[in-house]
Amino acid sequence: MSNAKDTRLGPVKVEGGLVAGVPSDTEGITAFLGVPFAGNVGGDNRWRPAPPVKPWEGIHLADTPGPKMFQDHDPEGNEIANDDGLVLNIWTPSQGADENLPVYMLIHGGANRTGSAQYDDLQAAELASHGLIVVSVQYRLGPFGFMALPEMAEENPQGAVGNYAILDLVDALEWIRDNIDGFGGDPETVTIGGQSAGAENTVALLRSPLAEGLFDRAVISSSFTGFLPGKTMAVEAKMKNNQAAVDELFGRPMTLAELREIPDETWLAPFNGSDRSLYRLLSNATASNQFYTIDGHSFTEDSVDLLQPGDFGGLDIMIGQTADERTSLGGDPDGEMTPEEYRQAVLDLATARPYMVGWENEEVFDLYVPMTDLDAYRLHIRMQNDRMFQYVRLGAEFAKAHSEDADIWLWYWDHAPPGDNEGFRGAYHAADIYYFNASLREDDPNQRPWTDPDLAMRDLASGYLANFVKTGDPNGEGLPEWGQVTAETGGQFIRFHQGEAKMRTQTLYPSRDAYHRKMVLEGLGKAENDIFGQ
Repeated sequence: MSNAKDTRLGPVKVEGGLVAGVPSDTEGITAFLGVPFAGNVGGDNRWRPAPPVKPWEGIHLADTPGPKMFQDHDPEGNEIANDDGLVLNIWTPSQGADENLPVYMLIHGGANRTGSAQYDDLQAAELASHGLIVVSVQYRLGPFGFMALPEMAEENPQGAVGNYAILDLVDALEWIRDNIDGFGGDPETVTIGGQSAGAENTVALLRSPLAEGLFDRAVISSSFTGFLPGKTMAVEAKMKNNQAAVDELFGRPMTLAELREIPDETWLAPFNGSDRSLYRLLSNATASNQFYTIDGHSFTEDSVDLLQPGDFGGLDIMIGQTADERTSLGGDPDGEMTPEEYRQAVLDLATARPYMVGWENEEVFDLYVPMTDLDAYRLHIRMQNDRMFQYVRLGAEFAKAHSEDADIWLWYWDHAPPGDNEGFRGAYHAADIYYFNASLREDDPNQRPWTDPDLAMRDLASGYLANFVKTGDPNGEGLPEWGQVTAETGGQFIRFHQGEAKMRTQTLYPSRDAYHRKMVLEGLGKAENDIFGQ
């Protein structure tokens, strides 16, 4: 920790006992790190709603992050991960318990298989200095957070099946409702948000009746699908699929009791001749492309459909994508594809992501014409990036047009952070979160060699986000005007690029925009006038 001045905010009473904070690296901001909001979810508690926090005596000094939630070993082996990881970090500028500051609950990414609230780009003390409280949370991951089996339904016939990560996030929201006033927060002014899996989980909370009334604003960064069809699955199909995957992996039928008895070291060790852990193998088999189970409790057939009039009534939304999402998600700067490989890879995208609609047809090859094998590989990635933005954009346009009292702002992040292979990676997946979360530190040798445009982007992005959390509108003094995504403005969005933010109605490739838009609309079974309700 830094030598920033100590805080006047004394110990705070929360569920479980008293916690004391410490000065953060930003003057005037107190950090409460690793505060538990639920109990241990290992052993017999696995695949059940989390138990309450175990009380402690005295004052707990919340000066270090808690363990990460159970997941594969950190490659550097320097972080603890276990089933005591249902913790949160709090940064507050409050000097007392009666300031009623707005609250931002930040959900980390990591493919819903890895990740934690300890990420460098989630260190939000400077964001809190804008006059809000930031709470970053952890939740169950991989098969522990998302796997659904028939015995789970038998154990809990009226409750959740497979959506344990969502239950954890609802628990965190309820913890904020019941405890945040002690940190100077207003439980009636709560924004949720996240990037990547954190964004997908933010949309999931929009879809869940369990979270209704616990927040009224959302920030959604790189959710891949936005408000259009995504990674949901009917409960019977999910249970059948997951049970078959479990039995195949073990080579015999497995009961829930047997799975609960598996020790931690077995979950994390290479399994059955593979170089991957049992945890990773089961994550891939039961959680990829099918995170959320429509179990009638956490999600219903009605609640997951966000294309109904009024679904966003009373909500304020900021949503966006980066321009180069796929470059950092397995992208290879030296990758090549032959013409045949390129063609097949493009046409196979629908199989790779069956939860989405409206995939490419032959027309696409007239818009993405490679000259070399290197071009082919990069255009294959470019195509996915372009399509993803139009997918999210259409959902935002529909939500705004069909919910009269919804306020929705759309962004397109086209600013490339400095770093390795900057020319290839561009505005890669997660390129925006250092800036929005104000986690960029000029004098930190462990971060990137930030430039003047990066500092300008931080001030713009974090300024918009702070205003949004405080008022439900990102606009404010000293910031370029950011208009909502409306029919009257042609579905406008703001483009962040090289230290500037400007309104646009199309990317640099309008013909590609139009093609992807047409294909997604066809996949939805809708026409252009259906989107804006005209």
